[in-house]
Amino acid sequence: MKNTTRAAIRLSITSDVRKALDMAKKRYPALSDPEILKLGLSKIVTEYDEAATLAEDRKEIRLGASAAMGEGYLKDSEEDIYNTNVGKNVHFS
Repeated sequence: MKNTTRAAIRLSITSDVRKALDMAKKRYPALSDPEILKLGLSKIVTEYDEAATLAEDRKEIRLGASAAMGEGYLKDSEEDIYNTNVGKNVHFS
């Protein structure tokens, strides 16, 4: 026999949760409270996944650059074209 019960999350609607739902309701008036909560959770998960992907991309780029140029070259501050000795100092008063 197949279990047809759905999992449920029980959430107490505190004053802070109510304020958050009311603010979200102004932006998404057609959505119900459960739909707004699902939207918020999916946004959190998506942003977390994107941040993890960006960190992995940066790591991969760094590894590729160090393989191409050498780690010593990448860490040599004299090889940087932009440093405090380049350009003209400008002071605004």
